[in-house]
Amino acid sequence: MASPVRLLTLTAVSLVAFTAQAFAALDADDVIKKARGVIAKDTGFLDRVTSIHYEGKVIDADGKAGQSFIIEIAAGGKRRELRYDKEFTVEISVVSNGLEAWSRRAELTTGQSDSAKPLPHEIAERLSDMARSDLAFFKGSEGGKVTLKNSSTVEGHKVYSLEYAYKSGYKSIRHFDAETFALVATDIPQSDTTFQRQVEEETMLVDGVRVAKKVSIRQDGKVAGTFVFDKVIINGEINQDSFAFPVR
Repeated sequence: MASPVRLLTLTAVSLVAFTAQAFAALDADDVIKKARGVIAKDTGFLDRVTSIHYEGKVIDADGKAGQSFIIEIAAGGKRRELRYDKEFTVEISVVSNGLEAWSRRAELTTGQSDSAKPLPHEIAERLSDMARSDLAFFKGSEGGKVTLKNSSTVEGHKVYSLEYAYKSGYKSIRHFDAETFALVATDIPQSDTTFQRQVEEETMLVDGVRVAKKVSIRQDGKVAGTFVFDKVIINGEINQDSFAFPVR
């Protein structure tokens, strides 16, 4: 998104002072409102989104295509992630229905699959909070707290940084460009000292909502891979049975 045109009559000194004053004046709610306005002209529609379906692939650090994935998110803290190997012979699933979560490995060529493995309650809660956070489109969703952090520079952008923290322990820090309010990157803490950074490289418009097209993953400052989203469906038909614990 192009930067706003500045008045040429402003001197460099007054421009810096004006920008600093404007930067300091916003609070977390202001930043969220402006950021939501970047991803949708009709921000009210964002509150009516109840499901998102993603399909894409993972590009490794050497630029080679590896795994493919499907991610489905639905209201109520429901999240389903399916990972496939390059030959589509193995499917790994991690599913949360908002109360419990499980994983399973399936051999697609033989039709055999392992029994569903229940995941610890704390992981189920984190997966549910991830789903709620994603469907909230930058708002603080239920059970979450949003805090405006100190201003900083991220990926060459002066940013507003908002920390999203949940009771489950799930936490993320979203960095929004201080001029355009577009999302620059999201940091996911891995420990007290390390984090994974997801950098927004490209976006696309889907049903009036601007969503990620290409996201690079940085670990310890190095590119670990890239997620490329080939297909995104908003408020599509999602089979709720997909989130039911499998019984064999």
